[in-house]
Amino acid sequence: MNIKKITIVHVGDFLRYPPVISLIENLLNKDIKIDVISSTDESKIPQKIKKNNRINYINVTFSIESGIVSKIKRMFFEKKKLRNAVSESMIDSDILWTTTDVTVKNLGKQVLKYKHVMQLMELIKRYPLFMSSKHFDFPIDEYARKAYKVVVPNLDRAYIQQAWWNLPTVPSVLPNKPYSIEIVNKNLPPNTRKALNKIKEEKRKIILYSGLITPERNIGDFAEAIKDRGDYCIYVMGKNFGNEAYLKEFLHKYPNVEYIGYHIAPLHLLFFKYAYIGLTPYVPTASILHPKLNALYCAPNKIYEYSAFGVPMLGTDVIGLLRPFEQYRIGKCIKNMDSKSILDGIEYIDSNHEEMSQNAKEFFEKDNLDKIVLDILK
Repeated sequence: MNIKKITIVHVGDFLRYPPVISLIENLLNKDIKIDVISSTDESKIPQKIKKNNRINYINVTFSIESGIVSKIKRMFFEKKKLRNAVSESMIDSDILWTTTDVTVKNLGKQVLKYKHVMQLMELIKRYPLFMSSKHFDFPIDEYARKAYKVVVPNLDRAYIQQAWWNLPTVPSVLPNKPYSIEIVNKNLPPNTRKALNKIKEEKRKIILYSGLITPERNIGDFAEAIKDRGDYCIYVMGKNFGNEAYLKEFLHKYPNVEYIGYHIAPLHLLFFKYAYIGLTPYVPTASILHPKLNALYCAPNKIYEYSAFGVPMLGTDVIGLLRPFEQYRIGKCIKNMDSKSILDGIEYIDSNHEEMSQNAKEFFEKDNLDKIVLDILK
């Protein structure tokens, strides 16, 4: 392999995408120079990445908000700056690696100029040029067919994506696994240190939820199930994408739920070792870009994050969870989201906790990310 430099492009804040952090750490460990083009606040990038002399970070402000003002900024200013940054970086770069479908959409035909690795975080069939359009699509499938490699997070998605887009080969599979779980536990932000002190002092068995906080995530079903159990509690960690009133009402209704705020990756991993059970609730809903199959065949990085610390998982009944949970005995899917079924799932994990914890650690170790990325780059 004679690759000296790779340009990674991520529209938005890459710190909100742990698989992108994993990719950066992976490439830096291979003595490859990388340019990272993103809109992440440079001061928030982890020191172990920022201090590496093989990385060059290029900040390009890019709004992903809705609204006419944001759209005008993207169309006339930000997209041009993004493409110019990519053109300059690719002068001496061997590979252009895009991390999301949104990134490909904003670079457009520019990706065709280069040896392009198209990584997809979500399962996508079509990309409407306009969000309400049913007939006019951005030709992302064509760009995928012309890419050097297409990369997805699990094998189910690989075959589905190949079938939908008529790809010449099955996409490569790069699991959403953290490249490293070593976090420097010093100079922590005050809110992180405060939350850590709180979770350390908890005497009840902790069921941890880490992820987006919206009414659509059915955390309430689990909170309802354990509301009369004095030996369990739920800790919720993540960005609140609902409204403040929703979260306040939710916490008031369920005093056995503790909200410990949002902690930017990879600091969120500091909390996982205190969990007794990890929650992975996925409700199959469709969005404008991503069909229900995206949730049914989910490939959450949370499975690997919980497994790294030997935490068995409790999830909803979707194939993306059911397969690894049953095959490796690392979790339990709840088929009917009633309180009795949820409590039965908790009791099952409690009765088999030691075995499932060990299974989870072995599950985490089974994937060799170094070899996988080298195979992609061949």
